[in-house]
Amino acid sequence: MKRIILGVLLSCTMAVSHIATAAGFTIEDIHIEGLQRLTSSQAFAELPLQVGDQADERSLAFATRSMFKSGYFEDIHLEHDGNLLLVVVQERPAIGFIGLEGNKILKTEQLRAALEAAGLKEGEIFKRATLAQIELELERQYNRQGRYAVLVESTVEELGENRISIDVKINEGVTSSISHINIIGNDSFSDEDLVDLMSLQMPGFWTLFTKDDQYSREKLTADLENIRSHYLNEGYVLFNIESTQVAISADKTKVFITINLAEGAQFKIAKLSIAGQYDIDEADIRALINSSSGQVFSRKDLVNAADDVRKLFGDKGFAFAEVRPVPLVNENEKTVDVQYQIRAGKRTYVRRIDFRGNTRTSDDVLRREMRQMEGSVASMADITTSKLRLQRLGFFNDVAVETAPVTGTDDQLDVEFTVEEGLTADWSIMVGYNDGEGAFWGGSVNQNNFLGTGNKMEASFSSSSSTDEYKFSYLNPYYTVDGVSRGIDLYYSKRDYAKVDVSNFATDTVGADVRFGYPINDDSRLDFKVGYERIDLTLGAKPAAEAANFVALEGTKYTQLKSSINWNSNTLNDYWYPTQGSSHTVNLDLALPSSDLNFYQLGYKYRTFTPLNYTESLVFSAGARVGVLGTYGSTGTTPFFANYYAGGFGSVRGFAFNSLGPKDSTTLDPLGGQLLTTASAELIFPLFNDMPSVRTSLFVDLGNVYQSGEFTTSELRASGGLNLSWLTPVGPLTLVVASPLRQKDGDKTQSTHITLGSSF
Repeated sequence: MKRIILGVLLSCTMAVSHIATAAGFTIEDIHIEGLQRLTSSQAFAELPLQVGDQADERSLAFATRSMFKSGYFEDIHLEHDGNLLLVVVQERPAIGFIGLEGNKILKTEQLRAALEAAGLKEGEIFKRATLAQIELELERQYNRQGRYAVLVESTVEELGENRISIDVKINEGVTSSISHINIIGNDSFSDEDLVDLMSLQMPGFWTLFTKDDQYSREKLTADLENIRSHYLNEGYVLFNIESTQVAISADKTKVFITINLAEGAQFKIAKLSIAGQYDIDEADIRALINSSSGQVFSRKDLVNAADDVRKLFGDKGFAFAEVRPVPLVNENEKTVDVQYQIRAGKRTYVRRIDFRGNTRTSDDVLRREMRQMEGSVASMADITTSKLRLQRLGFFNDVAVETAPVTGTDDQLDVEFTVEEGLTADWSIMVGYNDGEGAFWGGSVNQNNFLGTGNKMEASFSSSSSTDEYKFSYLNPYYTVDGVSRGIDLYYSKRDYAKVDVSNFATDTVGADVRFGYPINDDSRLDFKVGYERIDLTLGAKPAAEAANFVALEGTKYTQLKSSINWNSNTLNDYWYPTQGSSHTVNLDLALPSSDLNFYQLGYKYRTFTPLNYTESLVFSAGARVGVLGTYGSTGTTPFFANYYAGGFGSVRGFAFNSLGPKDSTTLDPLGGQLLTTASAELIFPLFNDMPSVRTSLFVDLGNVYQSGEFTTSELRASGGLNLSWLTPVGPLTLVVASPLRQKDGDKTQSTHITLGSSF
């Protein structure tokens, strides 16, 4: 057999292919030898020759180059024996394993995901450039975290069967912090004003928690957009960021940022106009446009006005209305003409309202909270209100709403609410600690959403050093279809006040209530309650004079017929962690005639939340509480055991539980008072950006309790500190670190408070 070897020498990466030369031949068969992982089909797919083709030196050289380009082969030889084409290949090794060592800041799963996204994963063909790619991608991941001193080294080992392993050792180095931010070209605003707009900051106290001194390209891009938006909102229409330089120190631990600006001139509004066809009074539209001729141009005002006008149309049923503000810049006059172009479209109707994610709660419970009805005109205000009402139920961790046009129509849409069921404990055993009460234990069957019906049921008992309490309550918030609620309460408690640092007495109380609630509107309601209560009072060995005098006049056993009226208005946007809105509560508890003790308690409680930035991560909150205890009828003595107390969590933090106010002259035990006044202000901020279940705040508290008619501002106490809340499956766990800001001799202070079940 005569064999002709075509000698064509090709150099591609590490391989050299030898191709026999001949005058040419017709390929009658093709054999490929040397395959290990690749199938014959895969190999033939890379060979640009097939049976029947005419082969010569040129076509064989082209075929060799084409197969090398696939990246699968280390070496390729093309030979022929007569009309048989023989392809002998040596495959590149495959990556059998990629090992990562030394990474602590970034998780192995995160780094592997980044490598796979870059096409670097186990099972892929190993190429000479693979090591450099792996090292570069890993360094890129650390650079995004502000670490530029990272060192990545890779080694390759044979595994057999034409496979290799890559072992990667990572030295994460230290975090590169921003040493200086230099802004050039800003004449209208100071460096400090512009740096305050940035999330990237130079090292300081807060950056220990926020890590904002760590450079990130993504953060810088967002910061530049914030600066650009600021200038456009202040009328600098031609503003431009000319360049940005980021320099890193030789040891890669410090970052220097330089931003070059071109401010341009400040522009004002010349003319405002509205164009389009619509069925809404133009005066209503203009009332939402805050800008006027001669005013400094602001892109923010432009966008906000367009959103407000779009919302107005949405509330009127034009769900697909388009509102586009078009600015026309006159560079010579330094003015801007603004035209709001409106395309209202048809009035839109809701075809269907659907719910998703409510695996435990029945659809009826969600549907009765709807203010948007199926078949009626679509109102964005009603849809938003419906979402807010679902959030306030406290059943769900999250509520989202989407609207979608109905296919084939231009005047219908579907509304879909998606909820995430919250955690509930049908049965629970409680062991814990509460500020003022100390250690406690108990058990409960507690359902705010009983069997998914939306009804509330609680059966519980608890025991601590001072209190034994048993309670059963049931509430149907929709006893009638229009939202009238009905509930019952049965309870028994035995409380030793001496063990909570109050005057030396104890009470045994048993009672029952029936209550009804009436909705006034979507945000407020009236609740009424009537009930019976029996109180047995026991004085200690050394009772306070006030307690002894009261028992001498009224005895130790009291039968009470109770009633109460409660008005509540609530616009808060969340049940546990609100960020905006307010709540007002006015409550009157009144002992009815024929009761042994004729007294009343009148109280008012207020709380408001105001976001300070658009992400609502920074929130200001303020609140106040006032309570008055008094008597009516023939008796002129208020029951001392109904007094208000102040101090501790929920009152004036930084002082011991129930310790403020009047004290017994002999025992110095707190007596409480007939008048309560407290107030607080808080700045809520994120301590951990990736932990929404944690809320932190700096606070100032003010307040005290007084005997009737003895209020004076000189007796007010004040404190300040840090409040940390963590939303656990059974409610917020709160830790308070506080210090008195205004106190007097004899006050009992307490630097820490711990409680479970209340967030503010």
